[in-house]
Amino acid sequence: MKIYLSELKDVDDLMALGIRMHAESRFSVYPMNAAKTRASMEKLISNPLAGCILLARNEGGEAVGMLAGYVVDYFFSDALVAQDSYFFVAPEHRGSSAALKLLIAFRRWAENRNASELCINMSVDVDQERFNRFMAHLGFKNCGSNFMTPLAARQSA
Repeated sequence: MKIYLSELKDVDDLMALGIRMHAESRFSVYPMNAAKTRASMEKLISNPLAGCILLARNEGGEAVGMLAGYVVDYFFSDALVAQDSYFFVAPEHRGSSAALKLLIAFRRWAENRNASELCINMSVDVDQERFNRFMAHLGFKNCGSNFMTPLAARQSA
């Protein structure tokens, strides 16, 4: 498993992973705007000092996972934190080294930008218990929860 800092030439592979992530997640109830997603990915890739999309490829060169993130300061402090935007490994590659290697690469990327903290969130509602065990095993501390409830606009759509 090899991890790469994505380039614009990788956007088609990232989009294919993004479509799979969307379909599997709780967000599948919302229509995916492919043009908006592509533009967002291209913008993140084009500003490597502020953000990144890391791409996992297996030995055959197939894109099997991605982790996108950025560095930002807290609203109350100048301390920098690295935050993921999305983190996905294709189901058939879960349990491989993809997720671990993506996290290691994101940590290094964040450290190179002087981030003082690495934050990974789970909001897609995919196998939460397994994800929580994995993150705890890596030494991450659970410091909160995500909650949601549908509103009338979603129910009428």
